[in-house]
Amino acid sequence: MTEQPEQFRSHFLVGTIRHRRDRVVTSDFTHHVWYLALDLDEQAKVARALPLLSFNRRNLLELRDVDHLDGGIKGLRANISERLLAHGFDPTMMRITLIAYPRVLGYVFNPVSFYLCHDAADTLRVVLAEVHNTHGDRQVYEFSQDAGDGPMFRGTQDKRMYVSPFIAADAHYELLVREDDERLTVTIRENECDEPVLVAQLQVRRVPLTNRNLLRLLARDPLVPLKTSALIFWHAIRLWWRGVPWHRYRRNPDQADRPTTETTMSCLREVSPEADLPAPRPELPSGTARPSYGER
Repeated sequence: MTEQPEQFRSHFLVGTIRHRRDRVVTSDFTHHVWYLALDLDEQAKVARALPLLSFNRRNLLELRDVDHLDGGIKGLRANISERLLAHGFDPTMMRITLIAYPRVLGYVFNPVSFYLCHDAADTLRVVLAEVHNTHGDRQVYEFSQDAGDGPMFRGTQDKRMYVSPFIAADAHYELLVREDDERLTVTIRENECDEPVLVAQLQVRRVPLTNRNLLRLLARDPLVPLKTSALIFWHAIRLWWRGVPWHRYRRNPDQADRPTTETTMSCLREVSPEADLPAPRPELPSGTARPSYGER
């Protein structure tokens, strides 16, 4: 399988995700992940370059519109463009990158997918976080930031959907995004009554979108969506066994009949400098080679 000379803005993201909670019991775990970071204007080019990945048709790896946003009614690019227009952004001037697991052998579960929307100056202006729960519901949280607000993107939203049986519905999210040409860090803090309950942090490196790199990822972690689902249930059992209070599933009254609902744009609030982030963990397990962005 030969490498493609064509260059992409799309790429893979390889690293770790860490979850830490300190309420009732302390739980802290980290596991290896990889994602597709797809520039939505490059779908056709990417499909031609990677024979193992298809869009809206059967393959070893698939990205299907039905798994995201409105369930494929409008298509990803059109759906996000409509959202950007509603909030005063010109979608023709925005570069939109979807960060998500693809389907593997027909299966996918994305606890959260991100849509990073950069303006013509390559400044991150809007982040859409599409949260899925294990009951089949999905909710889109929209965060925006004015140009010149600083190198770290920050936003908050009230929680609008049941996700974890160990966190009450009366909670809110704080989203922080740091990125450069080599790395991306996304941190989500979930708070109840202004007290921290859970911190989830994604730390990943950008890896070029090539067939060779895809085969390496599949050799190391071939069923990453299934592994994620299994870990969710495993850690839920552990927390229940340790006596963390359990909240029964309730569908929110304002949840639409279709799984996707939408919140309004958040307002930014003043927060302390980025030193208040949780202590970083190594991006890859010890002894694992760390691919550089220029790796082929």
